[in-house]
Amino acid sequence: MNTTQHFFFCLLRHALAGSRLTSDDAEQLRTADWQAIYQMAARQGLLAVLWDVVAQLPKECLPPRELKLRWALSAEGIAERYGRQRAVAAELAERWSEAGLRPFVLKGFAVSRYYPVPEHRECGDFDCFLGDGRDVADKVAAEAGAWIEEPVGYKHTHIRYKKVVIENHRFCIAVRGNRQAKAFERLLESLLAEDRQSEYVEGTRIGIPPVLFNALFLAWHGLTHFLLEGIRFRHVYDWACFVEAEQERLDWGRFYAVCEQYHLRRFVDAMTAMAVRWCGVRIANPAVVTESPYADRILDSIFYDDSAVYNRGKGRWWGRTKVLSNIFRYQWKYRDIYQRSYVGQMAKLVGGFLFDRHPKL
Repeated sequence: MNTTQHFFFCLLRHALAGSRLTSDDAEQLRTADWQAIYQMAARQGLLAVLWDVVAQLPKECLPPRELKLRWALSAEGIAERYGRQRAVAAELAERWSEAGLRPFVLKGFAVSRYYPVPEHRECGDFDCFLGDGRDVADKVAAEAGAWIEEPVGYKHTHIRYKKVVIENHRFCIAVRGNRQAKAFERLLESLLAEDRQSEYVEGTRIGIPPVLFNALFLAWHGLTHFLLEGIRFRHVYDWACFVEAEQERLDWGRFYAVCEQYHLRRFVDAMTAMAVRWCGVRIANPAVVTESPYADRILDSIFYDDSAVYNRGKGRWWGRTKVLSNIFRYQWKYRDIYQRSYVGQMAKLVGGFLFDRHPKL
């Protein structure tokens, strides 16, 4: 581990605990390369989270003035974007509910509520699940003045409303050309259907999925990103905040059984191990496994692999080619973590694109 990572994780552990740095930690920060720490926090999607700790440092330990102001403004911008997303999502959810629909949030607000400062979780698009009601939800949003982006994808549509992008999901996960993914999707949707006493995002009519759903969805979503384009440490921090808060409510026996069935277990154990070691998560439930031989290699992949695909402005076909390149280049992820053939994964992606363009469960 290099010095920048050492300081990065030191700040992150205090962020999760909501604590101030010790005098020893603060003294070490006198020698910190603050520009490098700032850039690492930005790349890993945790800029505002670390700012919560940096802002409370003794004056003699603070970053240079210009960088400190930029950091503060960045954190403020993240919080403003969060608030704007929440307001727009609340407005649309109200309209959807009046139309008889039941929206659930995916990731986003369902995870941010576990953060010490929820507004400081970086969010891209707002993801919500409407299932079979997706097309009706699109129509309701369009009547309210939203623009539905073309072309319409099979998994979700993009709704642009008041400068916010909403992913309106028909399916929770990508299922095209993959029987195992379709079975997992059916499981996720059954958990939502069984939930008759759902919690809601505060001040909205947006449902928060049950704990087991969130655990399984975060695991599948994180592993899928890890395999195809890598993940940022924000994914680990999401898991850290969730596990620390919900470790007593989650049925770990059932959760681990499903993870074994769908080849998620090694990834999940590594995520928990990183959450404990690098985020300072406190585990009191003996049912939770906190060690993994794969944690260090996944950590190296997070910080050093050049595998990012999306949001790089290089076009859809470049992205598809990059995904296939990643699968071939990082075969160890499939062999050691997913325990499935990378060739089979490539075949499913290509076969699904060619022969299962409009998948059904």
